[in-house]
Amino acid sequence: MEPTVEAVIVHHRTPAALRQTLERLAAHAPAVPVTVVDTAMDDAVALDLATAHPRLQWLAAPNHSYAHAVNSGVKATTAALVVVMNADVLVGPRTLEDLCAAFADPRVAFSGPVARTPGGRVQDQGVPYRWHHVRLRRSSRRRAAGHPPAWVAVPWLSGCLLVARRAAIEQIGGMDGRLRFYNEDLEWCARGRAGGWRCALVATEVVHLGGAATPQDRRFLIEGLRGGYALTRRTALPAARWAHRWAVAAAAGLAAAGARDPERRAAWREVARRFAHGELDDSPFGATLSDDAETTRRDR
Repeated sequence: MEPTVEAVIVHHRTPAALRQTLERLAAHAPAVPVTVVDTAMDDAVALDLATAHPRLQWLAAPNHSYAHAVNSGVKATTAALVVVMNADVLVGPRTLEDLCAAFADPRVAFSGPVARTPGGRVQDQGVPYRWHHVRLRRSSRRRAAGHPPAWVAVPWLSGCLLVARRAAIEQIGGMDGRLRFYNEDLEWCARGRAGGWRCALVATEVVHLGGAATPQDRRFLIEGLRGGYALTRRTALPAARWAHRWAVAAAAGLAAAGARDPERRAAWREVARRFAHGELDDSPFGATLSDDAETTRRDR
């Protein structure tokens, strides 16, 4: 009998955080099969964590992008619901049960929790998103005891942990691997909503350790801003696209002028140049997130 839910964890050289994540899943969801998609496969790490969860398997994948790793993991599963999560997210006793309950509504494609920092604060997802948390708290207060947790429809969910309906993935496709780092969760949810699906923010919580595998590299800054504009370009009107592009160019120019660190100053100058000249189709990364795009092209 196939499982109704499986978990995919994307991991990149953070074994201590991964251990915590697996141990929480083992404590609260031991029957859920877990696939760790490792983008820097280390047999010693896999051996060390072999007993961290009773239904654990490993899948090696190139370090192309978070989206590529997620898609590889989803393809390795068969369940109707797939939990997609970072290797630094700690679930609670009812997290997966609560998130899966939202799929009683056949219109829901994705569900996600309220993520808190290790210090207990709600993870900041921007000022507009705070209103959705307010809506969720109000809905929770109205929910009678003994009922499934409240949820509210939102424009997008954080990719640190979300549950996806396989039927929705089969309709809209997986994450977009052209977005190499950041924004792939927003784009996936936006594509789902365009396809008639809903995103459910559920009144259940996780702890997101946050940023455990993100290096301080100028390319990640460039890619994040490039990907944000790519999303605007796909979903917004021409005036909004123009405003987004030139607002980033102007802000980057000011940031470069005020940056004291030479590396940071160079990064902001590159952002300003790319946005001013419209050079936003190509990622700064090459074949992997360790490769430079210019080097990759020169070697071909």
